[in-house]
Amino acid sequence: MIEYIIIVSASSLFGLQHSGLSALSVKEKIIDRWGKEGYARLFNTTSFLTLLLAFLSMNFWDWLYFVTQPMLIQPALFVFGIIAALGGMLLAMMASRVISVSTVADMRTDRKAELVTDGIYSRVRHPLYLATFLIFSALILLYPFLPVIVFSLCMISYTMIGAYLEERKLVKHYGDDYLEYRKTTGFIFPKLR
Repeated sequence: MIEYIIIVSASSLFGLQHSGLSALSVKEKIIDRWGKEGYARLFNTTSFLTLLLAFLSMNFWDWLYFVTQPMLIQPALFVFGIIAALGGMLLAMMASRVISVSTVADMRTDRKAELVTDGIYSRVRHPLYLATFLIFSALILLYPFLPVIVFSLCMISYTMIGAYLEERKLVKHYGDDYLEYRKTTGFIFPKLR
């Protein structure tokens, strides 16, 4: 049981770091003091370290089980896992072409960047969160082992919380324009028309 508490704690630490440094008031103070590049370095470094800690907390080292123990493969889960992983990576690439991470890092209250509502963003407001959801779901399907499942569910939960917090910032930042945009697009999953 303690191993799962460690996984949940390490994943929560990543969530706190990620959302904490993404908060507009914190982001603005860091950018004012160290500039956008300083903020990007701090955010990327601490995100990498806390995600690495969360990942290592799984204490799961059988990543090649399908080579060493092929009898453990569950073919349907494995195929759906590959599809989900590829879909998540493709979606992340499509979304990153439109809005780069550096653009997101520069969202400050003193400047109103253009609200992007075309391309993939015409269907879903948070395609990068959807991509993250797909990739961690793929991890569960490809590696149906309890430590991996607990880690992935923690990261999916944080993804949903992070998207909700991001949504609040965007409403505050863009106001009525964003409220209108929300009516026609899905939150994390595309809205069917």
